[in-house]
Amino acid sequence: MYRTPPPPPPATTTNKSNGKRSKTSKFSVPHEPAEQAELWNKFMKKASTPGITDLELSDHLMDTRHIYQPPAGTLVWGSATCLEELAKTAVSTGKSKNKVMHGAPQVLVICSSALRVIDLVKRLRPVSKRGVLKLFSRHIKISDQQKTLKTTAVDIAVGTPNRILKLLTEDALKVNRLRLVVIDCWQDDKMRVVIDMDDTKKDLFAIWKDILLPASANPDYGFKFRLV
Repeated sequence: MYRTPPPPPPATTTNKSNGKRSKTSKFSVPHEPAEQAELWNKFMKKASTPGITDLELSDHLMDTRHIYQPPAGTLVWGSATCLEELAKTAVSTGKSKNKVMHGAPQVLVICSSALRVIDLVKRLRPVSKRGVLKLFSRHIKISDQQKTLKTTAVDIAVGTPNRILKLLTEDALKVNRLRLVVIDCWQDDKMRVVIDMDDTKKDLFAIWKDILLPASANPDYGFKFRLV
């Protein structure tokens, strides 16, 4: 049984027209696997081509088999250090079954912006002795990232959907050691979340449908997902 802290009081804003306080749209991430899968599928359908049917989407749905479950009692969901503690449960210092370690993280964190990537990289550095790779397009050429991935052993990588999708498609970023894919559902100051932002949702769900979902059927791979 996971220890879940009491939910914080709802955020409020001031209505400039009448001075009254009103609730903002606070995005809440459920902790139960079935609810996580349901939330993902809801937003994937919302981001899909208009008119697509449930039958057409059925082959791409996430279910509880795809949700990462850390050992019981290892973290408090919703705590300030939840992401770091979650990553620790997935990073192994032992020898990998697959020896190819260059460009092959054990933990892949997908978030909404370059600034968010930088913030999470700083937080995750203590989790692994190896450097945490940042994967986004702002001021960084994709060719430079490809070279880094080709020559660098890595345990944790953090990036934005568009750059991660490109690196996965070109096989510069590999999934052979991947154990945990984290979808960072942090809200920015405009109350936007990576799974529902116009700039990110198309690439995010393409990563799932076109690359990671098919790869998850390979018995040599054992990665799972977690929304935090």
